[in-house]
Amino acid sequence: MEDNKTAAETPKVKNEADAYKAKYGKLYRVNATIEPDDSTTVELTYLFKKPATASYDRYVKSTAQSPTKALKAFVLDNIIEEQQQKLEADLEEYPALALSVGEKLLNMLGLSKDINLKLL
Repeated sequence: MEDNKTAAETPKVKNEADAYKAKYGKLYRVNATIEPDDSTTVELTYLFKKPATASYDRYVKSTAQSPTKALKAFVLDNIIEEQQQKLEADLEEYPALALSVGEKLLNMLGLSKDINLKLL
């Protein structure tokens, strides 16, 4: 029975994603799995636009005053408008979520964990 429900919901999700793509252009889906305790797992999914250079510049400029607020603002700046309230509510409940999601968005702008420096 659940398989039929899932199969019926899939076209709706695809149509919704297509509508968002038509409105925003290229979008990125971010899936987050949060385990607030040993017996609870929360799956969260959001759609983001690729961060613009101006958004990144605002993030860098405000990082000196409050890194946490800067990252939260950066994440909220790049989510699609239709999901902003959901993300704000989730960030209230799980404040560290901004760090996880923000890192993925920064990766799209060139942040890398694999940089090597070697003295020649």
